[in-house]
Amino acid sequence: MKKRASLAGLGFLLLLGAAAAIAIGLFPFETHMALRRFALRRGGARRVSAGPLLAYEKSSCRPGEPCRCVALVHGLGDSAMTWDKTLLDGGAPAGTLLLAVDLPGTDGSPPANDYGIRAQARVLRAALETRCPEWTVAGNSLGGWIAGWLAVDWPAGVKRLVLVNAAGLTDPSGLALMTARLLDDPKVETMKLFSARAYAHPPAVPERAWPALIASIRSRPARAIVAALRLEDVLDARLKDVKAETTIVWGSADGVLPAGFAERFRAGVRGARLERITACGHLPQQECPKKLAAILFEPKP
Repeated sequence: MKKRASLAGLGFLLLLGAAAAIAIGLFPFETHMALRRFALRRGGARRVSAGPLLAYEKSSCRPGEPCRCVALVHGLGDSAMTWDKTLLDGGAPAGTLLLAVDLPGTDGSPPANDYGIRAQARVLRAALETRCPEWTVAGNSLGGWIAGWLAVDWPAGVKRLVLVNAAGLTDPSGLALMTARLLDDPKVETMKLFSARAYAHPPAVPERAWPALIASIRSRPARAIVAALRLEDVLDARLKDVKAETTIVWGSADGVLPAGFAERFRAGVRGARLERITACGHLPQQECPKKLAAILFEPKP
């Protein structure tokens, strides 16, 4: 009887394995994303509403004890899922609340009437105010641009600012706008180019996965955001108004934004320091998560 039950269990596992292999072969991107969402749930990250936005939240805070609140903001065409490694094993110390937001129009968050950078910063503030009065805010790429405006407009709420390969400065080279255009109208060829520029070591993406990956980007408001970019929203002249303790993190192999942005951010924000991550590209939260975490969650002075 036990032998028969063991054989039945083995047969079920083999069947499950075969089904998983077929799913990965036929739908590699969808299966990959489903496994990442499952890992987040299993790792204690909850899908929640934070005011006007949806987010992934993971908290080790206890009632009546100090709580460090850390907001994670994604870039253009991306989503809160870009922070899954930070949420799961990013080295957050006990007493930390992590909130990875989906910006307006992204993966279930309601669309915006105005996709301007400063307008999105106001929506982000409305989300963060539902959880904590003071935050460390980490933003990657366009998310760093939005986080920069949040720090300018909400100095009481942003106590620490971490700009991770952030956009938001004037760029005479045109590289930043050219990159935005790749995400504005993504195609297989242009996304392969973006991947080659974004990573020090580009991940191997199966050919079958590219159409679904591109469809996910097209479902997000990249085109509306690019159309709403305004010269008055660049941060050059407003960096001096950032009062938060600021750390600039720069993956040195970034080919998406001009390398000079790192030093310009450091020079523009009073007291800012610059941390470069070698052999890492535009998305340190994915390519070099432990090195980023060591900076993001460094002990409080």
